[in-house]
Amino acid sequence: MDNSSKVATSVPAILLFGAWALCCLYLFFFERRHGVRTDSKYYYSLTFHVETLRFYAFISFTIMLIIGGVITEFSGLDTIEDSNETVIFELFGINHACNWIDHNPVKLIGAILVVPLIQVPLMLYVVIWHCRLRKQYKMGNAPWWLYYMSRLFTPYNFITVAELHLWFVNNPNDNYGFTAHYIPYLMFQITMCLMVMMNICYLTTVQGKLFWGIKPWLAWGYFCLITALTIFYIVFVVTTLAGVPVVSATRSGSELVISKILTTLWSILALFGTLVFSGRERLDGDTITLDLGDDTMSMKINNAGGEGSDENTTSSTEKRDITTDDDMKRLGLEKDVELAI
Repeated sequence: MDNSSKVATSVPAILLFGAWALCCLYLFFFERRHGVRTDSKYYYSLTFHVETLRFYAFISFTIMLIIGGVITEFSGLDTIEDSNETVIFELFGINHACNWIDHNPVKLIGAILVVPLIQVPLMLYVVIWHCRLRKQYKMGNAPWWLYYMSRLFTPYNFITVAELHLWFVNNPNDNYGFTAHYIPYLMFQITMCLMVMMNICYLTTVQGKLFWGIKPWLAWGYFCLITALTIFYIVFVVTTLAGVPVVSATRSGSELVISKILTTLWSILALFGTLVFSGRERLDGDTITLDLGDDTMSMKINNAGGEGSDENTTSSTEKRDITTDDDMKRLGLEKDVELAI
């Protein structure tokens, strides 16, 4: 067995065993901590902030990049191309962080990590974020235009996150080439901008303020900056693929600097910006409580006014109770279900 095969076998085995052990410990903890029994019914009650899902997804993404970077830059494995011979370097004259996960064994490790630790939390985040907003809208706390904006963009964000693994599946060196590798990343860049926009709208309308006392104009300035960078990033890539690059790192030293600034600044704003802002927002008290169990499924919003609000009690206690009793159906079960969602 060569060195690459050893890494491809040992690292995933360690990760999978560690994940299995952590899941077992968490389930034991979850059973004891969150199990509730009332009136001969048993259900789980879990209170959390929706931003926790996105925060931990991006933590996992950062860990994956660190593992990939260490193996790619320092392992010396024969399966990893020289950084100056990759397809991306040939096209753009610079390399990208995805070079750290484009080659085996890192590609295999990334495939193991990306679905359970990144995609699943982000898909849950997109869905639960919309459910929280819908609840706030039904309670009269969120404007109608934000709710309908979420109805328009949530499906796109969910599909984008669900297909993010194609970024790893379609290697730039494979038959489909760089285009198939880039399209999932392009869609994810747009999703990042949409998430920033909708979060600013939610914080400024539903909660009425931003954390750390940030002024709305400053938040919108951040959104405009990352959106402008994303648009220029897309134009930069598309024109290069078309053979008429607006900026080419191979033409001059100044364009090389521009290319590196573009890719680096976008990565900082998207990755570390999300970690900082999502990590802070998850502490603002705008939590939700999910109850799942015997004939019961409900979602409650706690402290709907956010950090510092006087609304310290549960804002909504609608429940969705499902039974097989025919009388319950005749009493309008469909209406109860609609209210609970």
